[in-house]
Amino acid sequence: MKRAGLLVNPVSGKSSGKGLSLIAMLRSNAAVSSRVLEKFEQLPGILDEFASDGVTDLFISSGDGTVHAIQTELAERKPFKVAPRLCVLPHGTTNMTAADLGFRFKNLQAQADYIACLEVRQMRDRPTLRIVNPADGRARHGMCLGTGAASEATLFCQRAFNAKGVKGNWATFATLASAAGRTMFTKPNPHDVTRFDRPFPIEITSDGKTFCTGTQLLMLSTTLEKLVMGARPFWGQKLGPIRTSVFPYPVPSISRWLLPVMYGGTNRKVPHGALSFSSSRLEITCPAIYVIDGEFFEGPQSEPLKVETGPAFTYLCG
Repeated sequence: MKRAGLLVNPVSGKSSGKGLSLIAMLRSNAAVSSRVLEKFEQLPGILDEFASDGVTDLFISSGDGTVHAIQTELAERKPFKVAPRLCVLPHGTTNMTAADLGFRFKNLQAQADYIACLEVRQMRDRPTLRIVNPADGRARHGMCLGTGAASEATLFCQRAFNAKGVKGNWATFATLASAAGRTMFTKPNPHDVTRFDRPFPIEITSDGKTFCTGTQLLMLSTTLEKLVMGARPFWGQKLGPIRTSVFPYPVPSISRWLLPVMYGGTNRKVPHGALSFSSSRLEITCPAIYVIDGEFFEGPQSEPLKVETGPAFTYLCG
């Protein structure tokens, strides 16, 4: 028998109030279990309560960071006998996962009606990325991993724009415009640590094959089909669940390559040194900080960071 659970992180989206409004709309429905996540330490207990209630479909009102934490709990601790189907509601500051796998109706009444009746019409299955050996020893599950300029740009976006209430694609566009402008109109300076368009030593191997080594601009790995602003910075055949792209340093011409790299087709032309491949696992060596779904962590000190395909979850999209 189906039962919906609604988990709301009230501070997502700079306290937009959407999740709490949704709880109020469903308060009289005894078939829906609702919980508010006041602090992340409560998450294991809340998921245990949902499992005890018999929740089969978990609706998440939050940003990418909370979704990432829930995926990790479900995959690593397994509080449910059968993993619930997930529905990502785009209520957070950053919603890259929701842009690809989230519920397609933004209207709160439509969301409430769907949660109440659970008339499923569209679903997608997608595996996570499992970060095996971060420095703190806590395995993580998420959908998009980056390092080099990718993690530096994410940190800049959170501090310069998200913290001031600018969110979603607007924050991403502002970050991209800022980086592109600095790259195009100022001389490169590989020693300026205030810039994220600088060289990072990145080496990536998979199944014994070395894909890149030396200085690069950034790397991205994901199981999503599209990223922020609908970008698809991946090309070639998809032969594995994890798609990885690496972009070279020095930075190629922004005016020439930005749009083709972000939105080109499978056989697009790319700048010299850029590469894209797919696999089920990979190992990354880079001294820079890593970011997965907006959350930062350090890699191991004496070995490469190991990334593998995690479990597949089913996402309710509408």
